[in-house]
Amino acid sequence: MSDRKYRFALISKFEKRCKDAGFPMPTLNKHREQWAADDLLESYDDPELVSAMDYYFTINPRPTWKGYCQNVDRLLLSMKAKKADEEFRAEMRQKAKEWLNES
Repeated sequence: MSDRKYRFALISKFEKRCKDAGFPMPTLNKHREQWAADDLLESYDDPELVSAMDYYFTINPRPTWKGYCQNVDRLLLSMKAKKADEEFRAEMRQKAKEWLNES
């Protein structure tokens, strides 16, 4: 069980991201939703959760707390796949440049 202040901090970070992105402030019962935050903090590290939250706000036009909580694992997998794809593409571009310069 994570510390109570970390649970509420995660919820507050989500609310702040909503406000910063220009969405209406979500109406969350923090005392009820702290248990979802506790589950996330038990399963993942705080930096992972924050980066997943940032990614969630970039890809979702209408982010919700429940959607975020339910899809953190998918978000993290998607972020990892996107990073691997970007690295692969950069490597292929470099090889193509080398090949063109040799010709």
